[in-house]
Amino acid sequence: MKRLLVVVAAAGLLTLGSAGVAAAQTSGGSTTNPTSPHSSTSPKGQKGRVVVGVLRVSAQTLAITPRDLVNGLCSGQTLAQVASAHGKTSQDLINALIQKADQRVQANEKAGKITQAQETTREAKVKDKVTKLVTSYQVPMQRCQRLQGGGAGATTPATGSST
Repeated sequence: MKRLLVVVAAAGLLTLGSAGVAAAQTSGGSTTNPTSPHSSTSPKGQKGRVVVGVLRVSAQTLAITPRDLVNGLCSGQTLAQVASAHGKTSQDLINALIQKADQRVQANEKAGKITQAQETTREAKVKDKVTKLVTSYQVPMQRCQRLQGGGAGATTPATGSST
């Protein structure tokens, strides 16, 4: 149960930071069913998948657990700082995230969901958004506390100090 809560918390942590990636992947040309609970027009469905994807690819690239990644982010580090702490460069992480996002965009183009021009535009947007996400996004501490079941008197993952 605790592991599930960490995964759910991790999914929520990068929602704001990855909103740009989600927008880059879903803007215009979508032919998915808008009534589907996980369609690309559903903010919860698409953003949730993007967040989980960002966390999964990041953790795999850094050879760490998602929990370690979340703890690093909740201690005030950026993805680039977490990468550096685990012996990887921010560019390694950026390249892995861009490669995964490009694969999705190319698959959508091949499936006829988007045009070649839309594919090119989205790939360019993804590169900018991923770079910004990795190098500058920091998770607000209030979000970490709320997602980790904390609040007043909760401890931070990195220091163990009380808030």
